[in-house]
Amino acid sequence: MARKKSFAIIGLSNFGKAVIDTLVAKKQHVMVFDADQAKVNNMIASYEQIDGVALDSTIKANLIEQGLDQYDNVIVTMATNIEASVLTIISLQDIGVNNIIAKSKDSRHARILKALGITNIVQPDLIAGNIIAAKAMFDVAIEMQTVDENYASVVIKVTEPSINGSSLLDLRLINNKDYNIVHIKRKGKVILPGDIDSLKLGDELLFIAKINAINDLTTKLQAVEEPTEVDK
Repeated sequence: MARKKSFAIIGLSNFGKAVIDTLVAKKQHVMVFDADQAKVNNMIASYEQIDGVALDSTIKANLIEQGLDQYDNVIVTMATNIEASVLTIISLQDIGVNNIIAKSKDSRHARILKALGITNIVQPDLIAGNIIAAKAMFDVAIEMQTVDENYASVVIKVTEPSINGSSLLDLRLINNKDYNIVHIKRKGKVILPGDIDSLKLGDELLFIAKINAINDLTTKLQAVEEPTEVDK
């Protein structure tokens, strides 16, 4: 099991709340910060596992007082106020925080963050748009979790009867430059696959794959529905 990590979340936007939900579900240590005391109180009341402090994160002394440099990761989720985002990140860097993940409002904001040396930048609207566009490219039902212009995290369910019981080696589903199989999920159990492991109907495979490889993967793993009389 991965060790429990500590996360400081600065900014209680809807995006910040979604991040908190995920971290709490993964049983990580979460501390929240926001300038709005009511937001902090509401968040603390919603979870038994987290604590929070109301503060102005653009002021370096506040970050020092709260020991922000001691967290495994600091996630800056405010983006509508670009100035507050930038000043917060500069203050974090001044006190020695290097492990910063930041949300950007748009491409301009992202360029500013990159100029500050931030490499972990999340632009939710762009991600959502890429996922919708990529999913629209395929006729089969797949679940995309993240995507950039080259790679996607995608879950494909095995529905093709002819491959039931066949090994990954027999199916030539071996990790390569186009994709990697992260795990197989079978009846709620996660399996770390080897070449000799076989697939069964209903298995769900999590891939990290190039966008242009997804169609071939889905064609191999999913049954093609016969056209109805209406379709013909």
